[in-house]
This record gives sequence, C-alpha cells and structure tokens, in this order.
Amino acid sequence: MSQTAENKDSNGDQEAKSPTDFQFARYNVDLSLGKVHPENITCEDYEDVFGGIARGFKFLENKSVKDAYDPGASLVLNLGVLSGTDFMTGLRTYFLAYSPLKRSLSGMPSAMWSTGSGKFGTKLRHLDVDELVLTGRCAGPTLLHIHRSEEDGPTVIDFVDASDLVGLLVNDKIQRLHQQYADAHFAVIGPAGETYQTVRYAAVALSTENQLKSGDPKARYCGRGGMGSMLGSKNILAIVADTPDRRGGKQPSALKILNQEVARGEGSRRFRDAKKNNGGGGTWANYAALDPVHAMPEMNFVPTGSNKSEQLYRPNVEKGPYIVKDESCYRCGISCHKNVYDVGEDGKAGNFRAKVDYEPLNLLASNIGIFNIEQALELIEQVDNLGMDSISCGTTLSFAMEYNRRNPESPIAEGLSYGDYEKTCDIVEKIGTGQLEELGQGTLRLSEQLHAESYAMHSKGLEFPAYLPQINPGYPWATAGGHMSMRTMFLLLLERETGLDYWVDAITNKGYMTLRDDFLGACKFSGMTHEQICSALSAVTGIEMKVPELERIIKRTFLRAIQLERQVGMTDADYDMPAEVHEEYPQIELPHFNTPEFFSQLKQKVNSRLDEMIVEEGLNQVG
Repeated sequence: MSQTAENKDSNGDQEAKSPTDFQFARYNVDLSLGKVHPENITCEDYEDVFGGIARGFKFLENKSVKDAYDPGASLVLNLGVLSGTDFMTGLRTYFLAYSPLKRSLSGMPSAMWSTGSGKFGTKLRHLDVDELVLTGRCAGPTLLHIHRSEEDGPTVIDFVDASDLVGLLVNDKIQRLHQQYADAHFAVIGPAGETYQTVRYAAVALSTENQLKSGDPKARYCGRGGMGSMLGSKNILAIVADTPDRRGGKQPSALKILNQEVARGEGSRRFRDAKKNNGGGGTWANYAALDPVHAMPEMNFVPTGSNKSEQLYRPNVEKGPYIVKDESCYRCGISCHKNVYDVGEDGKAGNFRAKVDYEPLNLLASNIGIFNIEQALELIEQVDNLGMDSISCGTTLSFAMEYNRRNPESPIAEGLSYGDYEKTCDIVEKIGTGQLEELGQGTLRLSEQLHAESYAMHSKGLEFPAYLPQINPGYPWATAGGHMSMRTMFLLLLERETGLDYWVDAITNKGYMTLRDDFLGACKFSGMTHEQICSALSAVTGIEMKVPELERIIKRTFLRAIQLERQVGMTDADYDMPAEVHEEYPQIELPHFNTPEFFSQLKQKVNSRLDEMIVEEGLNQVG
C-alpha cells in the first residue's frame, strides 16, 4: 500500500487523509500462460485501502462460477492495511475465492475466505505486494517465486517446477524450501491440497519463524473453506515470498503504546498464558468454561453429560508426561500458541508434539469419542501435516461415526466408530491422501448422499466449529468460519438471554463486528477496541477515522458477503440449521430456547432486517 504520486507531490511528508490518496499493487497472474501483469490501482474507497475481505469481496462481485475448480475461477491472495507493519499482530494473509466446500442448496459455489498469521504476509509487504489474483492452471506442479530482480529493484514472479515437492507433508515442504530460499517465508499445501478433486477442505499452511528455526511443524493455517484445495486446483504447491527483512525505523510513540496494550492489556488477556500478566490461558481454557455445564461438543455435538473430557483440560495434561509452552508469532507479545512437548530426559521440553487450540482438540478428540491426550496430539498433528482444515475434517469424522452408530447394517468409511483411534488415524490418512472422497467431500455432500441431513453439523457446507449449535442460532449468518465471522457462540453462556429481539440484534448489529480484523490485517486475539484500532490506523497510515465510520465499513463488508451468497442462489432455506439442533438436550445445563418455532421467527426477522440494511447502504444494486 502506497500513497499516490499526486499526494506525495502536493503534501510532501504530510499524512494521507482520503482513500484516493492511496494505491495498492495488484499482480494478475495467468497461470495457464505463465504471464504476470502488475498494476498500481488508485483506491476508490476505504474498502480498497483496508484490503483483506473488504477489497476482496468487491473483486469477487460478478465473478461467480458453477465449478469452483474451473481454471477461469479467480483465487485472490491479499493483505490487510496493517499486515506486515509495525503494529503488533499485523501478520495476516487472506485467501478469497468461490469455495469448493461452501455452496448453496442449488449447487453453486459461494464466496469464502480464510486467513492465517505467520511471517509470509510480512515478507509480501516487504516486497510491496498487496494482492495476487491467480487465474488459469499451471501445466504441472509449480512454485511461484516472488522476489526482486535486484536489490531495491522491481518485484518479479517466477514460475518454478515443483515436481520435487509432490507428496511431501506440510512441514517437509516448508523445510525443504527453507534450505533453498534462506530469506523467504512460504505458503504451501499438503497432500490434501494436491488431491483437491477428492478433498474439498484442504488448507494453506503459512510458515513461521519458530518453525524455520526449530525444524518443528509449527505452521499457521488458512483452514476454512478449502483454500488449499483451490491452490491445488491451480497446480500451485507453494508460494515463496523471498526478500531480506527490512530494518524498521523508530516506531511512533502512539504505536508503541498500542503495541504495549496488545501485549499486556485487557483485550488480549484471555489468550495470554496464565503465568503471563494474569492471562486466561488461551482458547484451550474453553474446555474448563464449557464442559462443566455440558455445553461442549462430544459425540457429534451431543454432550455426554459426563466428566469424560476432564482429562483433556490443560492442568491435567500438564501433570505429565508433557510440558506446555506458550510461544508466539513473529514479534507478538501475546504468545497465544500452546505448544505441547514430551518431557525430555533433563526434565525440560523435549520432542514437539502439537500446537493445541480448543477447536482442533475438541473436534479431533472429545467430539469423536476420544478422551486420551496422547491420541489427540497424534491426530492434531496428523491432520495439520496432511494440510487439512481440522474443523471440517473433525466434524465430518463425527458425522460419519454418528451415521454408523445409527446404521450398523450399512456403515460407511470402513465402519468408523466413536473412540476407535487406530481406525480414525487410518481414515484420516486416506482422506488426506485423496483415497476417501466419501469423507473428503465434507459433511453437506455426504449427508445429502446418505439422506441424513438432520444431524449433519454444518451451515451452507461449512462444518460447525467446536461450539454447540443448540445454543447458537447465529451460525447460519456466519459468512465464513462459524465462530470467527459471527461472534454469537458464547452469548447464552455469558448472558443467558433467550429473547427473540435480543438474538435479532445480536446477529444484525453485533455478531459480525468481528469481521473488522478480517480486512485490517490484525489478529482477533489482539482484542483492540474500535477506538484503539482507529488510533493504529492513524499511526500507521495517517488515516483519521472515527469509530462510526469504521463500524459502517464493517457492516458494509458483512452485507456485501450476504449479497454474494444471494447472488449464487441462496434463499431462506440455505439459512436453516440441522433439525436435531432444535431438540432439547437435558444434559446441557443452559436454557433450551432454540426451538423450531423460535428459529423460524428468528430467521424471518433477521433476513428481513438484512434486506433493509442492504437497501440502506445502497448495496441492493450490486450484481
């Protein structure tokens, strides 16, 4: 992101104020022809300036496809305005496309994005790359090498044969590339992405400093929606952002204060380690918050009402023979990673086992009937290294297990059952290497084939994350990951509100505000208030923005996402929930309110209000 020449000439060293004072560098990459067309585009509005999904959704308007894997389909890789800057947690890279997983009931792929941290985005920023648009398909396995032709020269993109990377696991790919490109960071796919025809939820892995220094498999993942499958469909196995680090200047005092708040303040406290500035212990602590009231997924999102999951609580894991270390992304003081190691002979951290977040731990353990931490660690690392989204993979596994429990006379997936660790490992390996399309296609398509939609835990083809849909009727209006794009999953636990108007307001005014960080380039774990983010924008870009204006851009981005869903034929029926979600489960120690009658009224009111909001924002003419 740069200021326009006109602005530089007229204002000298003054800060830019309006969107048209900025340009972004887009590289249009025709993979079929092996040609690259760079262009500097003057921003029309703040959506263009901010990047991420705000700019990406604008680009995807009127670019829908009948087949996500059509070579003509666009795959967008871009940054947020804070990505790669000195703002702490400004590390995010975004992938956007019409998803091979998310789709309308009429069969059309729907717009989707996924994002991850690591240092790859920072390297792109140092190369002055704001956006790549990939179209076409390479003739063979290919690596895109992004670098400068000479020191301080223009950025170029080379097409490099990647046949030697075929079949390698995620960490093996990254470590091999690190040997070849010492100054680079990487975006890669695993075997799942290479077999995209049979795996619709492959992820893109982004390398981290810790990973390259230690050799351990510590990548970060753009997991949701099959963006790794999209990259595989383009025959791109890796993207290399290759440039020396820039030496940063002195941080503005305002930014330094904000970074201290990110590292030590109340907003990020929940994600810091318990031993660090009174932290809450990270997402793993959700086990101790949800399980005691039996509001945590077990056995395909039906809590057992027992204490079986207690042995997966972090304090119980730390009793040994494991050590949990809090580690961080590049220059981040939150240190949200909860990395589990075997205890070495010296009593210190030995062999790395897995990075544990709440979602993969729950969905690859408790929700499939596994309550053994050793087995859980193996499954988490297996899914990661094959390059799959742990949420989609885990939820699809639990659906298959539940189907087999109900249909013992006609089982699928080789009779996979709850708690069968050995069989689960075998099935995961087959999914991730393209040998089991039955499960690799995801929960929606599998449930349609089996006529078992009532307990298929997804919305619009995106599998639910590790929060009960029984207590979260906001899921259908999440436009990407259910917990990262519609923050309504904790409301009943924290506020115990069950009124219809409360939930309409939660969905149409509050829940989507979490999308802010999906276009700015900051991590959601920073916990910044809107006021603090406006200060960060001022310190980094010179943009002086008030909170109401920022909130309006967030709202417009959400509404544009809803419009993109409607453009591919989504109707009221696409916003339904699995029928069994609305049943009462006495073991859940929270109010039962999400009945069929309640949800029917909620859906009507929410969709009517969204219609009004779209007209109010002038977006009804889009498409």
